[in-house]
Parts: sequence; C-alpha cells; structure tokens
Amino acid sequence: MKYKRRRYIVDTGLQARFICLFVLVSLIGSIVAIVSFNYFALKKLDMVMWSTHLKVNTTGELIGPLFMYINIIDFLFVSVLLIIAGVWMTRKVSGPLYRMSKDIRRVTDGDLSTTIILRRRDEFKDIAHEVNLMVKHIRDKFNTISEKYTGISKYVEGFKLNAGNKDALVKDSGSLLENIEDITGEINGFKIKK
Repeated sequence: MKYKRRRYIVDTGLQARFICLFVLVSLIGSIVAIVSFNYFALKKLDMVMWSTHLKVNTTGELIGPLFMYINIIDFLFVSVLLIIAGVWMTRKVSGPLYRMSKDIRRVTDGDLSTTIILRRRDEFKDIAHEVNLMVKHIRDKFNTISEKYTGISKYVEGFKLNAGNKDALVKDSGSLLENIEDITGEINGFKIKK
C-alpha cells in the first residue's frame, strides 16, 4: 500500500491563494514604481530640456534622487499592502482554527454532542469533517457501551430479585455474559497505548 500525503496539514489551496496574493501585491507595487518613476523622470527630463542654465554631467545626477524617492515610496506602499494581506490571511486561518480548538476542548471535556461547524468560505473544512467523523464514531461506540451497561445493570437487578430461583439465574447469567463480552469487544476496539 502506498502512503499518500494527505491535505490536512499541507493545504495546497490555501498555499496557492497566499502565494498568488503575495505575487499580486508585489506585482502591483512594481508596476506602481515603474509607472511613477517613468512619469516623474520624463517630467524632470522634459523640464531640463527646456532649461539651458542647468549643467548636467550624467543622467544619474538628474534622476538619481528621484529614483531613490520613488523606491522609498514604493517600498512603503508594498510593505503596507503585504502587512494588510498578512493580517487578512492570518485572520482567515486563525478564526477556523480557534473555533475548531474550542469545539475539540468541549469534546475533550466529555461533550460528545459537539459538531464543528465552519462558515462556507473558511479554511480547514476537511480537518473539521475528519474530526466530526471521529467524534461521531466515539459517540456511537459510547452509546453501544452505554446500552450494554444498562442491560447488565438490569440483569444484576434481576439477580437480586431472583436470588432463590435457579432457572431464572441461569437464564439471566447467559445473557449477562453475552453483554459483558459485547462490552469487552467494544472496549478492546479502542487502541490505548499503556
């Protein structure tokens, strides 16, 4: 049997959306920097062409300070966009994780009626679905054990009432042993490392 990596921890969709958002923000920042630099550089060069009193040895002298200012402004613009994108992605991830953590704590405290419900566009729906299946499976096993326990309790009460009737005791003891074997089978279905 080949082991395939599951999507539970490594959610490729979430990673792809984050990477696309990062690339988009970087691309927008680069485009803004190029457009603004070209606009201001051409404006400055146009102004220099019409003024003859300015002596320029290189275009670097003329455009260098402008280039620095544009890059600083672009750096701040892209930084703000990336911070906004980072906060947005963190909230998109941390909200569902917080809700799942809270619901898992309720299950740990014994509330097997808990179901993890995430919003339509939340991340980690596959993990929530698997946890819900696990809780349902534990709930079903618990209900089976509880039913068998109730049956055993009734047989024990029957033993107390029929203490003098051997036929009833023999009949009830067979049913009692079957219920005990069923409970033992259910309990053995849990794998617990000691």
